[in-house]
Amino acid sequence: MVGIVLAGGSSTRAKVNKLLLEVDRKPLICHTINTISSFVDRVVVVTGKYHDELCKVITNAEIVFNENHEKGMFSSVLKGVGAALGNDVLLIPGDITNVSEGSIKSLTSGSKDIRIPSYNGKTGHPVYFSKDMLNELVNEPVDSRLCDFIAKHNDKVEIIEVNDKFINFDVDTIEDYNELRKEFTL
Repeated sequence: MVGIVLAGGSSTRAKVNKLLLEVDRKPLICHTINTISSFVDRVVVVTGKYHDELCKVITNAEIVFNENHEKGMFSSVLKGVGAALGNDVLLIPGDITNVSEGSIKSLTSGSKDIRIPSYNGKTGHPVYFSKDMLNELVNEPVDSRLCDFIAKHNDKVEIIEVNDKFINFDVDTIEDYNELRKEFTL
């Protein structure tokens, strides 16, 4: 299985490269990589605008540059999936840092081709895709969206309820970052 970490965005709402903000003296991106690394054979981080800065702090993952990062998150999904063909994947945004081991174990032990965690009725990340789904996913147009692809395959989707608020806790703003620092449990 391959973990795909999406790190190609421009952090416009945070007004700084949010993935380099630190908690416990480590950048957020490193926490995200560590969150999934024990469940996968390799981690692929898809970079974009902040490629050079991220390369300086990422030491335990393969880095793939998305030259189309300004086209949005789905372009990074496509780039990551392209690097993982032939494998099942766990797909996670770089700012989802503190998902529990139990949540990831629940996803990896599910039965359908697409598995999505849910907390209190709200779906989150990471999302699991079987290798059977990747060939189709990688051929989606770059202006598509992941939720549209998932909706087209609703019969292959398994929603897995977890007791983990962090599946929905991303860092979009400095206020989110400050809240994460208060909540962080690693």
